[in-house]
Amino acid sequence: MGVRPGVDIFVETTYRGPARRDGAGMWVAEYRKKNGDPVTRQGKIYLNDSTENQVTLLLIAAAMSILTKTCSVRVFTRCEHVLNAIRNGWPRRWEEAHWMNAKGKPVGNAREWQQVTAAMKRHRCTFQSGPHGYQEAMLWELREDEGV
Repeated sequence: MGVRPGVDIFVETTYRGPARRDGAGMWVAEYRKKNGDPVTRQGKIYLNDSTENQVTLLLIAAAMSILTKTCSVRVFTRCEHVLNAIRNGWPRRWEEAHWMNAKGKPVGNAREWQQVTAAMKRHRCTFQSGPHGYQEAMLWELREDEGV
């Protein structure tokens, strides 16, 4: 079996933390052609009365929706809740519990989590935080769009 093509997905938002507010988010998906040249696709969303968690999940789902072949995917995000949930295996447990958390309450952003977990089943995914090569440009573009 050959090596699966790799795709890096970079996610940035103007949101920080759980507070609900208006904001924007952007994703960039990058893969390399056989000759090594990078190819990128991108998308943005603008939402009112939303949270960092919800926007991050929507961005990840949107970016993964463009993938037409099974591949290795690295997702870069600064959203600690999403990172911790993935690293701790919570989405699998939530799905098994019909999208209820350990306290028996509905999982926040269950619909968005369902979209992301469905996409993750088609690919080999890892999630990580930290700076990346697109971060500064993405944040600048989002702030420009918001007029900040």
